[in-house]
Parts: sequence; C-alpha cells; structure tokens
Amino acid sequence: MRADFDSGYKQLFAHPEMMRDLLCAFLPYPWAEKLDVSAFERINASYVGGAGAQRHDDMVWRLRIGGECIYVYLLLEFQSASDRWMALRMQVYVGLLYQDLVKRHKLGRSGRLPPVLPIVLYGGRRAWTASHSLSSLVLPAPEGLGWLQPEQQYLLIDHHRMPSRPLAARNLVAALFGLRRCRSKQAALELLRALGAWLSTEPNQPLRDSLSSWIVRCLRHKLEPIKSAETEVVIMKDKQFGSWEECILDEAMHGREEGKEEGRAEGREAGREEGRAQAVRALLLRLVARRTGGVPPDWEQRIAASSLRDMERWLEDLFDGAAPEALFGQP
Repeated sequence: MRADFDSGYKQLFAHPEMMRDLLCAFLPYPWAEKLDVSAFERINASYVGGAGAQRHDDMVWRLRIGGECIYVYLLLEFQSASDRWMALRMQVYVGLLYQDLVKRHKLGRSGRLPPVLPIVLYGGRRAWTASHSLSSLVLPAPEGLGWLQPEQQYLLIDHHRMPSRPLAARNLVAALFGLRRCRSKQAALELLRALGAWLSTEPNQPLRDSLSSWIVRCLRHKLEPIKSAETEVVIMKDKQFGSWEECILDEAMHGREEGKEEGRAEGREAGREEGRAQAVRALLLRLVARRTGGVPPDWEQRIAASSLRDMERWLEDLFDGAAPEALFGQP
C-alpha cells in the first residue's frame, strides 16, 4: 500500500464530516442521508487476538442510528491494489473486533453483538478483481455442510469508477474523488470552486487544513513534477478557500512543462533547488506567522539555516496540526 495514499486518506476520514459524506454518497438508504455528524464516534482500532497477535485496523467508527442507540461499526480498510483475500481479511478483522467488544463488556443492554459495515476504500488505477464474498474463496462443501460455511462480505468503494454526482449535491467526498479523476483544468477548476464555496462556511478548521494538504498531494501526484512549494503558498493564501483556485491550477498544470524547459539548460539544477528552498522557506515563515502572530527571531534564524529536507518535514508536521512550539521550542 502506498504510504502517501494511506496517510492522506487516513487524515481525511479521521473527520466525522467526511465519514458522513462517504456514507451519503455510497449507501442508497434513507437513514444514511439523515445522518448527523454528532452520530459518529471514532473508537480504538487496535486489538489483540487470542494468540497475542496484534491487529491494527486502518480505521473504525461507531455510528448511532436513530433514537434507539443502534450502533454500526464501520471498518475502513484503505487499499491501492486489489487483494484476492480481502474477504478473508475482513472476516478476521470483524472477529477480532467482536472479541474485543466482548472482552471489554461493550455490548450494551442487549448483550448482543452489533451489526458491522466493512468498507474497502480502493484508489488503484486497475479494476478491483477480488471477490467481495468469502464463500467464493471456499471450495464447495459436501452435501449438507453448505450452511455451516463462512459468508463474510464487504462493501467496495472504488473512487476512480464511482458515478458522478451533481455539484449541487453538497458532498465533500464526491467532490474530492472527482478531483482525482478529472483530466482537464476546467473540470478541476469547477470542482475547486465548489469546494471553496462549501468550505467557506465550514467552521471546522482542522478539516479545512486536512483538505488543503490532501489537495496539494493530489495535484502533486497527478501532475508531477509540480512546483509544490509555490502551490502550497497559494493554498495557504486563504485557508477558507477564497479565490485561489485558478492560481493553484496554473501552477499544477504548467509546472511540468516549465520543469522540462529548465532541464534543457546546463547548470540550472542548483538554481532550481535554491528556488525551491526559497519558496519552501517563505511558506514555512508565513504559516508559522499565521499560527503564532509572528515569527520569533531565533525561529527565523533556525529556519534560514535549515536544509530543504528539514523545512519540508516541518511543513508536513504543521499541515498535520503540530504546534510551532513543538517543532522549534519556546521562543
């Protein structure tokens, strides 16, 4: 599994707003469309099996449906390649989850196990070929034993092949998946404008930060080599997604051709590296200033003397929510 795909999606779906939109986009049931953000609760996703082997699921949420306090456990497994044995893996994950609930006495008044919704979120380019049902992976049983065989299944969400949704239907997940699939500047611009309009009224700053970081990674992956530092400067220009969409797309779409032209001239590599370092340094200083109201002199000196690699690492940490004091110490 690619690390960038895994970490990027984990950051996004750590927000209940994204989980709500995911279910609204892919579950054709009235109750899914009526879900409120307050119905979602992130729970511990680490279990220890009977043999002592640990299992760290990608993500597990608990969902309250209606006034009856019915809980549905959502197991999210992030995949970038088809896995023939996914149905078997899901049976193991569900079993470990159930064992953990029993062990910790979390079954509620009914004393029964909760229903489970296992989801595989797939982002690979090739079509998913693995069976959705464990029964298809098992040889036919002798007569009379079929009803004793396991039948675990899972819901596959393949965002490269999902049906398009009208932009009027406000759904962050559908818009972001559409951004990954778009093939033209105009299509991407339309989606970015829709995202900007929706997020301008979104009070959740950590969610906006996660979305900013994800969009940068998405465009960087689609159009490498993108001038990512300059693109990030544009994104940080307005954390409420004001009017930066044309700038970010110009940087993304033209970055590759500009890189090719520069690469034809000898001796330009050092200049390009220095230019990138200056852009990253400017972004880092700007972001620290936004977080703290200013850049203390000792922090500024440290940043000025740091390598490009260190500055990029600090940027990633800040985008992920780290406090500047944790990175540079107390001023």
